[in-house]
Amino acid sequence: MSDYSFGGAADIDRAIGFLVSLDNEQRNALAVLEIDQAIDELQAEYVKVQADPSYVPSHEFIAALSGYLEMADDRERE
Repeated sequence: MSDYSFGGAADIDRAIGFLVSLDNEQRNALAVLEIDQAIDELQAEYVKVQADPSYVPSHEFIAALSGYLEMADDRERE
């Protein structure tokens, strides 16, 4: 999503939903741990954005979020 711009808590919530769904489908323990770590990071940023709507996460977080949302879009198109 090269043209992605941060959409706030709604984007983070959508990414969390996608990763929870992906996590529930996984049978590989390492993949589950990696997904759980990503969910934890998303939840932490979600709390910050909810507490302060003007808060903008780091560029690294936004890049990862963009990737999750792109994967969610791809999955919805299947």
